[in-house]
Amino acid sequence: MTKNRWRSSLAAVAAAALVAVAAPAVGAETEGSLQDDFDVLAEHWTPVAGTWEASEGAARVVTPGSSRGSILALTGQALESVSTTTVDFRTEGGGDAAWAGVTVHRDALDDDYTESGYTVLLRNNGELAVIEAAGGGGVTYLDRVATSARPGADWVTLTIELDGPWLAVTIGEDAEPVLTVSDDTFDQGGFSLAAHRDLRMAVDTVKIEGVVEREEPLPADCIVWSGEPGDSGERGAVLNSDTRIAAVSARIDAGAEPQASGYERLMDDVTAGMLREPAPPKHYFVPFFYNDPDAHRAARDGLQNDANTAYQLALAYRLTGDAAYGQHAAEFIDAWTSGVECVRTSEDSALAFSYHFPAFVYAAELLNGSPVWSEEGERAFAGFLEQTAIPVAGSILHRTNNWGSWALELTTVAASYLDDEAAISAAAVRATELLEHQIDANGHLPEEVNRNNGVGDYGIWYTHFSLQPLFLVAETLSSYGIDLFSYVNANGVGLQDAADAAAGWVADPETFEYFTGDISDLANVRTVDYLREAGVIAHSMSYFELAQNHYPSDALAGVLAEEGAMTSIHSIPHLSLTHGGLANPEDEGSGDPGTEEPGTEEPGTDEPGTDEPGTDEPDVPGADSGADDDASGSSGDLAATGGHDYTPWFSVGLIVIGLGVTALVGWRRRIHLG
Repeated sequence: MTKNRWRSSLAAVAAAALVAVAAPAVGAETEGSLQDDFDVLAEHWTPVAGTWEASEGAARVVTPGSSRGSILALTGQALESVSTTTVDFRTEGGGDAAWAGVTVHRDALDDDYTESGYTVLLRNNGELAVIEAAGGGGVTYLDRVATSARPGADWVTLTIELDGPWLAVTIGEDAEPVLTVSDDTFDQGGFSLAAHRDLRMAVDTVKIEGVVEREEPLPADCIVWSGEPGDSGERGAVLNSDTRIAAVSARIDAGAEPQASGYERLMDDVTAGMLREPAPPKHYFVPFFYNDPDAHRAARDGLQNDANTAYQLALAYRLTGDAAYGQHAAEFIDAWTSGVECVRTSEDSALAFSYHFPAFVYAAELLNGSPVWSEEGERAFAGFLEQTAIPVAGSILHRTNNWGSWALELTTVAASYLDDEAAISAAAVRATELLEHQIDANGHLPEEVNRNNGVGDYGIWYTHFSLQPLFLVAETLSSYGIDLFSYVNANGVGLQDAADAAAGWVADPETFEYFTGDISDLANVRTVDYLREAGVIAHSMSYFELAQNHYPSDALAGVLAEEGAMTSIHSIPHLSLTHGGLANPEDEGSGDPGTEEPGTEEPGTDEPGTDEPGTDEPDVPGADSGADDDASGSSGDLAATGGHDYTPWFSVGLIVIGLGVTALVGWRRRIHLG
C-alpha cells in the first residue's frame, strides 16, 4: 500500500463530508459518524481509569487514575478501517513529558496504551508520537517528532486518519500530516481518550467519520458464568442455623444484649434497604485502592451495598416473618446472578469480590427453600457460585496475607453452601496453612502489623482485616466437625493468641509496638475512619464476638461492652446480633451475659503446642465427613416469630429445641449431613 492510496481514500472521505448534511447536534450520532461536544457525558463513553465528568462543555479528568493514567473509552462502537477522527483538547498539570491523546484499534474496553492498539500522544513539551502497545507494560515507538503545539497552554486539535494499516496525524489547520506510520498488528477498531499518569485532560470535541457498532470483547481476566444452573438438592450449613435464628429471636424478646440493640440497628438498615434497588454492573472491576481510593470505592461499593442489603433483608425476614423483606433480598441475589456478565480478577477486583460476596451466600442460606425465593433463582445462584465466585476467589487463594484470608472465606462459605465435601476439606487444609504462615510466636501477623509502607499506622487495621475472615472460616468449618479454633501452629500459637493480641491493642493502642507516632494517627483501630467521618459506624473487629465465644477474656469482654452491638461492611454485617453471647445456641441459656466471669472458661481441650502439624501437609483438626448434628438447626417455621407475638414462638422453640421434632407449619430448610 502506498501513501498515494492513503491520500486518495482520504480525499474520498473528505468529499463525502462536503456533501453530507449539516453536522449533527451535540452528542449526536448518524450512521457512520459521531460528534460529541460533551454537554453531558453520554452513555457511549465509559470511564475506564480515573474519574471523568462533563463540565463547562468538555469531558474532564477530575481525579487521575492509577499508574496507567486516565482513560475514557468509546463503548459499543469501533473505527472503520478507513476513518477520520478529530479531537480538540488541552491539559493541566504534569511535567514537560506528560502527555494526552487518543488510542485507536484497541481491543478490550479497559485496555490501556500498553495492552492493545496505537496511541497518538502529544506531550506538554510539544513532542508528538505514535506508540504501539507491546504488552507487559511496554510500548514501541513507531515515530516521533517535535512540534510547536503546547496542550498545557492552549487548546490543540489533532486529526487522526486511518486507512488500513496506515495512520496519519495532523495538528491544527496543517494541510499535510505531521506523522505517517504503517503497522498491521492491531485492527480491532476500539477508540479511547487517554491521559498519562497525573495529567488532567479536558476534551472539548470529538468528531469521527467512519464508525460502526461493535460488541465489546471481554477483558482477558474476566471470569464468566455460562448460565448453567447448579444441581438441585440439599445445601449445607454456612453460618446461621435455624436453631441460631430461634435463639437470636428469643434473646431479642428477652431484651438481652447485644441482640436487643443489634436488632434495632438491623431494622434501621432494613428500612433503608427496602428503598434500594439492586445495581449490578455488567462487568465487575475494582482498581487498586492506593492508586485511586475514590475510584476503588466507587467500583467496590456497588457489591458491598447490594450484598450487605440482601443479607440484612434476609435476616429480617427470618426474624420477623415479613415476606416483603425476603422477597426483596431474593431480588438482590437474582439481579447479580442474571446481570453480571463478567467478574474480573485484576488489580483489587478479586480481593473486593472475596470480601463482599460472602454476604450474598449468608443471605442465600437464610432464604434457601423458602417461598420467597424461587428454585430457579436458587439454582442459578448455585451455578454462579460454582463457575464464577469460587474461581474468582481461587485466583488469589495462593496469597498468604489478608488477600488469601478473604479468598479462603469466600471459598469456604461457597463450598459449604454447595455441600461440597471435597472442597470443604481442601478449604480446611488451606486454613491450617494460613494459620501456620500468618501467626508468629507472639500471636502477631508479621505481614500485616507493619502496614503501611513499614510505618505501621495501618497495622492494627490490617490485623483485623486478616483475622475477621479467618474467624468466619473457623466458624463455618466448625459445623463440619473441623476445629480450627483449637488449632495450634508450629510456633505454639493459634487464633486465640492472635485475638488476644489484637484485643490488647484495641483496648490500649499505645501498646502497639509497631507504630511509634501519635496513636491518634493509627487507622481503623475500632471503626472504619472514613465512614465514621461521614457519620456511619462500621466496626473493624466484629469478629471479636466469635473470639469471645470461643476464648472468653477480660480484654475482649471490655471492648465488646464499650462498643455495644457491632456491624461491619466487610462480608458479614450484624455479627453481634447473630453471634454475640451465643457460642452454643443449641444449649438452653447458652451465652447468657453475666453467667460466667470473663476468662474463666478454658478454650479447647489441648494444651498449647501439643498438636503438631504434619511434615508434609498441615493436620486438619477434627476433620469429619459431613456436618455435625448440631448444624442441622431447628425444623421450625423459618419465619416463626411472625412479628413480635412471641408466645407461640416460645412454644415452638421448646418443642424444636427440646424434642427435636419437625414442626408442622411453614417450610423446612434441609441440611445434608453427609
